[in-house]
Amino acid sequence: MIRRFLFETLKHRLEEPRKFIQVLIGPRQVGKTTLINQVAKKLNIPIHYASADAPGLENKLWLEQ
Repeated sequence: MIRRFLFETLKHRLEEPRKFIQVLIGPRQVGKTTLINQVAKKLNIPIHYASADAPGLENKLWLEQ
């Protein structure tokens, strides 16, 4: 499997003692989901995935939920 460019950066951020929310944003089809799945598997941590492409996301209410 190809390791994504930002793999080590994201891995180090998730290993920091202070736990911040990490949000991956970017254009479609660039490997964001692949990247987080690779890092989560390596660190054996749970993740929560939410797609901003889902139908019915006309407003920002889904972020608050």
